[in-house]
Amino acid sequence: MEVNIPGLGNDLLDMVRITDNGEFTFPASEEITSGDLLNAVDYHRNHLRPKYEKEYQYYRGKHDILSAAPKAEYKPDNRIVFNFPKKAVTTFNGFFIGNPVKVDHDDDTVDEFVEKWDALSNFEDVSSEVSKQSSMYGHSYFFVYQSEETDSNQYSHPKVAAVSPMNAFLIYDDSFEHKARYGVMYRYNYKHELEITLFDKSFKRELISSSLSNDYLDQARVTANPYPLVPLIEVTENNERMALCEDIITIIDALNKAMSEKANDNDYFADAMLKIVNARINPEDMKKMRENRLINATGEAAGKSEIGYLAKPDADATQEHLIDRLASSIYEMSNITNLNDESFSGNPSGVSLRLKYQAMENMARTKSLKFTTALRQVFRCVFSVSYNEVNANGWEDLQFKYTQSIPENLLEEAQAASALYGKISNRTLFKQLRFIDDPDAELEQIKKEQQETQGMASDMLQKSLTDQQKAGVTDDNRTTGKSTDTPTH
Repeated sequence: MEVNIPGLGNDLLDMVRITDNGEFTFPASEEITSGDLLNAVDYHRNHLRPKYEKEYQYYRGKHDILSAAPKAEYKPDNRIVFNFPKKAVTTFNGFFIGNPVKVDHDDDTVDEFVEKWDALSNFEDVSSEVSKQSSMYGHSYFFVYQSEETDSNQYSHPKVAAVSPMNAFLIYDDSFEHKARYGVMYRYNYKHELEITLFDKSFKRELISSSLSNDYLDQARVTANPYPLVPLIEVTENNERMALCEDIITIIDALNKAMSEKANDNDYFADAMLKIVNARINPEDMKKMRENRLINATGEAAGKSEIGYLAKPDADATQEHLIDRLASSIYEMSNITNLNDESFSGNPSGVSLRLKYQAMENMARTKSLKFTTALRQVFRCVFSVSYNEVNANGWEDLQFKYTQSIPENLLEEAQAASALYGKISNRTLFKQLRFIDDPDAELEQIKKEQQETQGMASDMLQKSLTDQQKAGVTDDNRTTGKSTDTPTH
C-alpha cells in the first residue's frame, strides 16, 4: 500500500517520485536503472519542460496575446505586450547580484587562490547568469567541469557553467539529508537519438537511446568524476521553485488585453463611421466629400437630414482605472520595487529608501541563503582539485558577502560610521559601509597610507634638522670667523 507523504506529489514512476514542486527523488538504498532514468527524462520532457518554455517565451516578450485568435477584418486588432517578466527579472537580479558576491577568507593564500580562480573561470558572469535563470524558471544549475586548457604545471583547472532546467535536472535521495544522488542532462543529436549524461558521486556516464519507448540504454563512455559530489549544483529561487512571475501571469495577460483594447478604441475613434439620415448621396459625391472634408446635403429632405458619426460609448476612465490597478497589482504581488514611482523623486532619506526596497530586500535575503549553499558546493569541487595550492578543506571557512544595489544616503551612513568609530573594530565597521567592497583591502590600504605619511613626516623632519644644522654652522662661522672644520655645539 502506498503512503501519501505531505508535500509529495502523487506522481510515481516505478521507483522515481516527483514532488509537488517538480523535484525528483529516488530511494537512497537503490541504484537507478535504465527504465527509471528514461521514465524521469520522459516526465521532465513532457511535463516540466513546457512550463519552462512558456516562462522563457514570456521573458522574451512572446506572450499568449500574440497567438490569440484574430478579430474580424473590419475591427482594429492591436496586440500590445507589457513585458514585465523581463523587467522584473532584470531589476531584481541587478539588485541582488549586480554587485558581484564578494568571497573572503581569513587566510591570504586562500584569498589569492579564490581571486585567481574567479578571474580564470569568469565566475562573476556565470553567477549572474545562474541567478537570472533561477528567477526566470524558479531554479537553475551550476555545472563544474575540468577545463581542457592546462596551466604551466600541466594541470587543468576547474571551470563552471550556467545550465538551465530546460534539459537538466537532479535526482535526490529520499533520506532526511536529501542529498543529490544523480545529475541528468539530456538532448537529441542530429540522428534524433536521445543522449543522456548521468552523473553520480563517482562516475560520469554517457548513454544513448534511439527511442524513449525502449527500456535499454547503450553506454557510450564512462569517466571518473574528479569531484567529491555530483557536479550539477542546484540554485533555487525559493523552496517551491516558483519563478519570479509565475503567480502573476494572469495579471500580466489581463494588462496586455486592457492595453490592447485601449489602442483598439483609439483606432476606432480615429476611423469612426459617418452616419447620414434622410439624405441621398451618390458615390461620386461621397468621394468628393471625403477628399474635401465637406458635407453638403441638398434636396427636399435637406432640412430633415441628420449627419454625424456613430459613436461608441466612452469608457476611457474605466479603462485607465483598470490599467492602473493591474500595473500596481503586478508590482505589489511580485515584490519588485517600482523605480518609476513618484515617491523616488527628490532626495528621500535612507529610511524612506529602505522601506521602498524592503519587500525586494527580503526576497533577496532569502535567495542569498540558497545561493550561498550552492556556492559552498561549487567551491568544495574547486578546492578538491586545487593540486595542493591550498588546503582541500579551505572552502569550509569561506565568507560570502552580498551587497544589494540600494541607493544610499551617504551623509547618514557617514554619520553612523562616525558614531560607531572607536566602539567596534575597524574591520567590523568597514563591513557595514556599503561602498567598501573589501574591508581587509581597505584596512591594508589605510595602513600603507599611514606608513607612507609617517615616512614623509620623518623625511621632512630630518630635512628640517639638517637645514637647521647647516644654518647653525654658517652663523657660527660668521660670528667667530673660524674655519668650517670647527665643530659647532
